[in-house]
Amino acid sequence: MYAVLETGGKQIKAIAGRFIDIEKLPQSKGDKVSLENVLMLVSGKESKFGNPYIKGAAVNGHILEAAKDDKVIVYKMRPKKRTRKKFGHRQWYTRVFIDSIELDGKVLVKAQNKRKIKEEFIKEN
Repeated sequence: MYAVLETGGKQIKAIAGRFIDIEKLPQSKGDKVSLENVLMLVSGKESKFGNPYIKGAAVNGHILEAAKDDKVIVYKMRPKKRTRKKFGHRQWYTRVFIDSIELDGKVLVKAQNKRKIKEEFIKEN
């Protein structure tokens, strides 16, 4: 089962037990987060769509880290004028571990083996 949610002007697919990278949130590491702008819930062959959001649906998780993304280079040049400008930008993002997906207060799917997943995440980074 997965949910498609909207955050930071983007649509993101969220699966319980995995993490997602979203635009920076004001909370700090370890805080619990509830993302309620759920556009779609999919379970096997069944799907539920919102108009625009599903009432009572939420994706719950906790913050793993807040970090900067890779640098994006912007290079502007005017030909034959000797004018060149080079800019770099690193966007902040928040990595959220998805604990559960809920609908009307009932937990539809819950993350399993959190410790194992966290250990794998730490080894990768």
